[in-house]
Amino acid sequence: MTSPSEPRPDESAFGELVSTVAKDDRAETRAEDGSKLVHPKFPVARKVAVAGGLLGALLLLPYAHQDLTRFRVLTPGVSILGGGEDEPQSNVPAPVDTVGEAALPGPTDDQQARAAELDAVPNESKGPIAQANQKLPIPPALAEGKPPIPIDDYTGHALDRFYDKLLAVEQKQPGQIARIVYYGDSIVASDFITGKLRRLYQTRFGDAGHGYALVANAFPGWFHIDVSRKSSDQWKTSRCIGPYAEDGLYGLGCVSFVARRPDEWFSMGTADKDEWGRSVSRFELEYLEQPGGGEVALILDEQKQGTLSTDGPEKKVKWHTVTVPDGPHKLEVRTTTDKETRLFGMRMERDVPGVTLSALGITGARGRFLDKQDDTHWAEVLGGAKPDLVVLAFGTNEVGDGRMAFDEKGQLSKDPMGDYERSLDAVMAQVEKACPNASYMLVGPPDMASKNENEGHAKPMVGIYISHQMTVAKKRGWAYWNQQKAMGGPGSMWSWVQAGMGNSDMIHPTGSGGNALGQMQYLAVMDGYEKHKAEKR
Repeated sequence: MTSPSEPRPDESAFGELVSTVAKDDRAETRAEDGSKLVHPKFPVARKVAVAGGLLGALLLLPYAHQDLTRFRVLTPGVSILGGGEDEPQSNVPAPVDTVGEAALPGPTDDQQARAAELDAVPNESKGPIAQANQKLPIPPALAEGKPPIPIDDYTGHALDRFYDKLLAVEQKQPGQIARIVYYGDSIVASDFITGKLRRLYQTRFGDAGHGYALVANAFPGWFHIDVSRKSSDQWKTSRCIGPYAEDGLYGLGCVSFVARRPDEWFSMGTADKDEWGRSVSRFELEYLEQPGGGEVALILDEQKQGTLSTDGPEKKVKWHTVTVPDGPHKLEVRTTTDKETRLFGMRMERDVPGVTLSALGITGARGRFLDKQDDTHWAEVLGGAKPDLVVLAFGTNEVGDGRMAFDEKGQLSKDPMGDYERSLDAVMAQVEKACPNASYMLVGPPDMASKNENEGHAKPMVGIYISHQMTVAKKRGWAYWNQQKAMGGPGSMWSWVQAGMGNSDMIHPTGSGGNALGQMQYLAVMDGYEKHKAEKR
């Protein structure tokens, strides 16, 4: 069997942490290139550790004396590891609530055209005839409009609340909107799976609006389809993966955006490429009110509608709603002062029965990173989203970590998989507390391929993490969707890559792969929904 092709231009960067694409950690005494590891319990090549130590020394040297200030490269409030939780490195006390910040990877451009990748012929095919004759790694059930595997529902009622809302929406009851909040890592940051899900739900139940999106693309590879989004490129960000805001306030999407000068802007509006996302009835801006906060102009369809001050007596998340006649619209938000303005994201909804799906991908994240936020704040923004279904879809980065899980203090764990279960359980408990009337579902990682033919081109850690996820899902009564099993089991990603449905990094699906995975998940949920409807009759 041939190996996957070299990365294509469109696969250049997903912005993952290094461990995401690393080999599975098996506590060996040597690295794959034969070099010695520091220690079996610290599986890093000695030469890498030495190089890292030297680099760290060079970074810290300018902080040893004030005369070397101009050589300092770290943003105040940001640790060398991007954490922002270390002690200040100078003797001057850090200001209260200093925000650790990173620059954007670039301007946010309209990404609607990427929807075409969902229906693109896999890159190994030469055309429709070749595709029809090619054996694509798609389970036969999918071609018949059936789910390859069902949702694992350990209680038999895990999705009942969501199904009840879908039933009300399908009956076109006034004011009924089924809202899905879908968190995940870079698999979700690229809106292929979630974009397909959004389209399928809205085709059947109605388009109630796009849902929530970030102010700007805070990660490489982050995009949404079926919405027009743009921004300037000078916003500074704090993220729940780091650099960290000391106050732990990141909004619903786990990213805080800061401007300290006028004319930083972003815009969101209805789509104009395909049939989805064509109308909106209201825009809802999520921002931070704070002492001395700046002001923004609200520009609707290129006409200024007024201004909004973010100044207030205390730090508090707020929402500002702009209502419009249902139809195509665009809202631009632009800073007008040099005072600090912190924004999070914007939600677009309609006053019609239907479904919204807010895809909240956090590139490089592990599930436990959701707990990096201030608990009260996260509960407030999550509850404010009024979800009927909350989905957590993590695992690819944990697989890259191998068995290097971390305990609640951020230290390398002595009980890695036990600490993984406990941290996941804690995040799930927070979701339940914030959204007591919602349904909840875990989505496991997709299969991740390996070049090791002796192991069937599979990464064994994928199955290990899935088993622990299922344990916690069963304990808490959450639904579970086994994405790896739906793909065909361990080693299936290797075949997907050969067929052009998986990227050559052997982790991420292409657009056509996301199309298939979105269909699989949707059909599995609908299978449960139809059974629920039958029981209601």
